[in-house]
This record gives sequence, structure tokens and C-alpha cells, in this order.
Amino acid sequence: MYIQFLGTNAGTPSIRRNVSSMALILNSNIYEIWLFDCGEGTQNQILYTSIKLNKIKKIFITHMHGDHIFGLIGLLTSRSMCNSNNLLEIYGSKGIKKFVKLNLKLTNCCINFPLKIFEIKEGKLFNDGNYKVSCFLLNHTLECYGFYIKQCNKLGHLNVKKLIFDGIYPGPIYKYLKLGKKVYFNERIINGKKYLGKNIKGKKIAILGDTRPLNKKCIYLYNLDVLIYESTLKHNMFKEANSRGHSTNIQAAIIAKKYNVKKLIITHFSSRYSNKDLNFILKDCCKYFLNTKIAKDFYIFKI
Repeated sequence: MYIQFLGTNAGTPSIRRNVSSMALILNSNIYEIWLFDCGEGTQNQILYTSIKLNKIKKIFITHMHGDHIFGLIGLLTSRSMCNSNNLLEIYGSKGIKKFVKLNLKLTNCCINFPLKIFEIKEGKLFNDGNYKVSCFLLNHTLECYGFYIKQCNKLGHLNVKKLIFDGIYPGPIYKYLKLGKKVYFNERIINGKKYLGKNIKGKKIAILGDTRPLNKKCIYLYNLDVLIYESTLKHNMFKEANSRGHSTNIQAAIIAKKYNVKKLIITHFSSRYSNKDLNFILKDCCKYFLNTKIAKDFYIFKI
């Protein structure tokens, strides 16, 4: 899995940074892309990447503030003009259905692909066999969610040396043994599970929308491989940040340490900060949580 940031600014865009959006690029059985938030200009940002609109299968909207949603209608209509007939699913808080349908109606825009819109509540969203996705409430000025994505465990690697030692040489049979299946071979039944290593644990990530530091424990944040968390203002402005439903860079780092995550990626920066300022924001974060990375538009991180 990879995360590519399409916009890392809070509130308004700046010359070098657009407003909130990021793409989760899945390398599972079927290559697809999930989008998290869709601020104004997101489809323009996509033009500078290798992302194809028809590969976007799901869009998750953390909340209904404009800098997280104003690009959605334009992206939907552009996807339609690409003659994509793939199903698109949108997950968002209460009001997301009305927002999409009313905007399409008022602008007389039609889409030519199947669209499903889900208004979410805290808890499990789905399990497609490759990924389990849940959402949880954050502490913002309106209903806002974080998303927890758990990659399902994979079967271990096939022990080829052991197979050859047992007289089972490479061939079409390996395809089925890799899946842990039983295969009839040379008048005996070969159990693929016997030749598989330990299951490979799936990655765990959480992508949070706008939030103050949470005032209660969150089971979804423990021991993550990657936590993506907002860092709207420097810590010397924590009162202003928290009063507006946001966090500071230091508060993000403290959260990462508290929940024992492996990597923290901070994003959603005030437009008052230049890219040079972000280097100092990162430096301060690392004093509290060393494995912190800073998101900039178009940066790609391997999960």
C-alpha cells in the first residue's frame, strides 16, 4: 500500500499546497485507489500524478467542511466524462447524500457510472476480504470521523526447498499450494498448508480528519503501522488551534507516542506556514516522537 498526498493545507490553498485530499493506493488482488477527502482542486492535483479517475473505487469524506469536500462534485463529473462505468462508493457523515444529489441536480450534471453513498456511524464499515475498514468519531467542531484500515493477513510464503526435498518440483501445482489448498499429485494428497510459512500480518493505518486531541481512549489508534494526523498550527498557538477544533504539531507527536504507533505522518497545515516553516514544525515533532514524517503535496509514502 502507498499513500499519496494531493493536498496538505488547512482551510485555504496556497501557491505550493492545495487543501485536503490523499489517495490510498492498494496493491491487493485488484489494483484500486481509495480517496480520503476531496477539497477544492483535487481533480487538478490528480493531473500531476499517475492516478486515473476510473481507478478510484471509494471516497471517504471525514466531514462536511468545505476544504475537505468542495472538490467532490467536479471530480465525480470528470470521472463520468472519462466514460468510467466502475462502481464508486462514497462514505461520509450525515448530509453527504443531500450534498451530492442536490449539487448534481442544481448544476444539471449527470453521471454515467453506478454510485452508492453511505452516511456512516461509528463502527465497522465493511470487510471485503482484503481490507477491514472502520470509522470512529473525532473531536472537531462538527461531526467528523477518522478511518481505520486493517489489511487482512496474508498466507505465508511457499517453502520451495521443502517441496523439492519431498519430491514435489516446480509446476502448475505450486499455484494451488500457495493458496494452502490440497492437491492430488503422484497418487498422494499434498496439503499446501504444510508448506506455507507463518501468515504475514496485514498493515494497520488510521487516517484522521480534523480534530482536537481526543479526550478519551481510542482503540483504533493502538500499535498502528502508520498514523496520519492533522497539525494545523505550531504548539505556541495550541489555545487557538484547540478552540477551533484542531491540533498542534506537538499534540500530534504526543498522540503517536501514547498509542505506540510505528510512524506518524503530519498534514493539514495552516496556509500561514511556508514549506520552510514545515521543516521547523517537523523538527519540533521529532523531539517528542522521532519517527515523524511531514506530508507535502504529491509526496508518496509506502505503508
